[in-house]
Amino acid sequence: MAAHISAASQGGPRFDEHLTNEGRRAAENGIWLCQQCSRLVDADDSAYDVADLIEWKTFAEAAAAVELRGYVVRKGRDFAGLEAKMPKLIEEMRTDLRSKPFTREIIALSKGASYNPGPIPLFCYRHEDHDELLAKLQICEHYGAIYDVRRNQVPRWNFSEDFAEYLLGM
Repeated sequence: MAAHISAASQGGPRFDEHLTNEGRRAAENGIWLCQQCSRLVDADDSAYDVADLIEWKTFAEAAAAVELRGYVVRKGRDFAGLEAKMPKLIEEMRTDLRSKPFTREIIALSKGASYNPGPIPLFCYRHEDHDELLAKLQICEHYGAIYDVRRNQVPRWNFSEDFAEYLLGM
């Protein structure tokens, strides 16, 4: 839905008395928002100032231009936020990577299970050590921290290099 960055009329959110009527109607004073965000932004105009909305618009337009050229633009995730959701698992991953900084592969197994990884080193996380381990690893995937490299029915992933660098403190 089309929304005004500076309100179209006096008393509206972020009204700028220095804008002309033409300036208030200009495309430069407009931003596309979903209906929910439009209401949210206008309901609390002190939380969303003109500079924020212009930054959002500028980024959205630049991202759209890049996507029109066939590229994918996605927002990076905050790995600290991921760590807050599952501190024990992330700390174990950090400890493992510090001990073997060039290992990237991980698997998830039960304690009774064994696995012969072959020549590729890997880290093993056990279901009994982490409640809802597979769900946590799925969230790690959504954050771009790991990616699926499953082979022969064994759940396995690789750390992304961005996540490995985060864990190693680089």
